[in-house]
Amino acid sequence: MRRGEGSDAGAFGVFAVTVAVVLLSGGASAFAQHAALPATMLALDSPEGRRLLEEADAKADVVPLLEQFVTQSSGNFCGVASGVMVLNAMQVPAPHAKEWGTGHYTQDNLWNDCAKTVLSPVLMPGMTVDQLGELLQCHPAKAQVVHASETNVADFRSVVVKNLSSPGDFVIVNYDRSGLGQETMGHISPIAAYHAKSDKVLLLDVARYKYPPAWADLPALFTAMSTNDFVSAKSRGFVTVAPAVAPSAPSGVKPARNPLRIAIGIGIVLFVLGAAAGAGVQTVRLNRRHRKRLEAGDGRASVN
Repeated sequence: MRRGEGSDAGAFGVFAVTVAVVLLSGGASAFAQHAALPATMLALDSPEGRRLLEEADAKADVVPLLEQFVTQSSGNFCGVASGVMVLNAMQVPAPHAKEWGTGHYTQDNLWNDCAKTVLSPVLMPGMTVDQLGELLQCHPAKAQVVHASETNVADFRSVVVKNLSSPGDFVIVNYDRSGLGQETMGHISPIAAYHAKSDKVLLLDVARYKYPPAWADLPALFTAMSTNDFVSAKSRGFVTVAPAVAPSAPSGVKPARNPLRIAIGIGIVLFVLGAAAGAGVQTVRLNRRHRKRLEAGDGRASVN
């Protein structure tokens, strides 16, 4: 280690922790009444959580992401909020935002014409990791999607360490919360730091009204990413994002199955089957009545 290298790293660690505390306290009302974390996770805003951040081996993305930390504006916008955070942290050219009075990405202006070809912000039940990558590339960003089934925990760790050690590029993960001991549901959020000794990553959960930023075991996170996404019928995974000169536009990934459309389709099929079954039953009843009338008529004829 070169002279002064360790002290510089330590100074940055203290700086990062200080920034985290200031930014988190400024937005504390967003998650002041969050749900309790499972025992396997460690809140960033705790003495141990702060210590891990100070000692973290890879944390170049901490300050840029915390500066742009937002809460998802609706229950299905976790991918949208994560994308907004990363795009703003990369400081790529952004559309004018009314609330900011300058170029800045928001969960509203992210939806340009290109983005609306990927998903509908109105009918969207959520998004897959592939759709997240497509959405990001509707803006000046290069997104690489990796499904957990295509890699392994060691390679994922290598990607995380390399990415979080260099400024300007970011990692967003798509995982099932139950894999981390939380409620069962798919979710998307960025990760900001890696602590080698504990093998933990700092997860900046964009559902800040539900869970605070926290450290999670990297192997557990990978397991949570390895679950299948019902909508895409593929495993979840992660996206690495870097700035691009211009939007590269969606690459033409086959649209995922929309649960709303699936439900409507199932409803239509059930309705048709029900109507057919009802018509069949009615036909049988009419035939029975007709036969009874004929039999009754034959009986009267024989008596006469």
